Amino acid sequence: MHPLRALLLTSSLALAHPSVLPITPKQGLKVISKRAEPDTGEDFPEDETPLPNRLNKVETAFRDAIELTSVVLSVIETDKTIYQHYFSPDDREEITRIFRDLNNNGEGHEMLGNFLVQTTDLDNACGDRGLAYSGDYNTDRPFIVICPRAFNKKAINDLEGKDRGDEDARAFYAGCAEDGGDIGDHVSFHFNTLGMTLLHEYLHYDLIIGASFGSIVDDPDGQPGYGPVAIYDRLPKELARVNADSYAYYAAEVYWSLICQKEFQAPREGFDDADPDCGDQACET
Repeated sequence: MHPLRALLLTSSLALAHPSVLPITPKQGLKVISKRAEPDTGEDFPEDETPLPNRLNKVETAFRDAIELTSVVLSVIETDKTIYQHYFSPDDREEITRIFRDLNNNGEGHEMLGNFLVQTTDLDNACGDRGLAYSGDYNTDRPFIVICPRAFNKKAINDLEGKDRGDEDARAFYAGCAEDGGDIGDHVSFHFNTLGMTLLHEYLHYDLIIGASFGSIVDDPDGQPGYGPVAIYDRLPKELARVNADSYAYYAAEVYWSLICQKEFQAPREGFDDADPDCGDQACET
């Protein structure tokens, strides 16, 4: 378990460190059950070695994605620090509703179980920067393709076969710089766990989201919408509300602000968006 996760889930983190947190969570966050997890189909053999294998990573990412929404719901109604960098105050109610529907009382929306998650890139869409892509958003059987480089992305919750005390644990778990991890003082691509990638893809599923301002897409109206630099205080708010990465990075910044007990600085162009997994550019999902 993440060394601060138990504190986060009971909200005692805010009580113990009230002066250093930019936001304060409500009490009683919930953890996802297995009821609403997507279908991994036949692309993820259970006996693949070494552990953690791709199936282990994806199953943990399912939990991580919903945990991100749980943390958002603990702060979004009163968040005056992080929210403003991503969205307009006028959209707060609808954006809260979107996160609440995805979260479904910590269990994940029941329709997430409709997703077929696979690794076979039938559309040849992974390219040089892709982590994942999805489709069939208006059907009862949408799909997500997870690209090979996405399995380099780290986890929040525990992975089968990888103890946090292992010598190579840093290669598998996202963490704060103060704890030996990669997440420093700025909003950056290091926020992008595999769970955050899945959250991004969930946001495209119109049958769940049903946003009053239209489908949540990528690069709305042709404006760059991938990566922290493109969206943080840069993407117009009327476009941010229909941009999937805006939701994903907002959720991630909220989460890591609580875990790392700090207020992050703005991302730096050419540095905090230069993801080595995607050719030193912002990854696309």
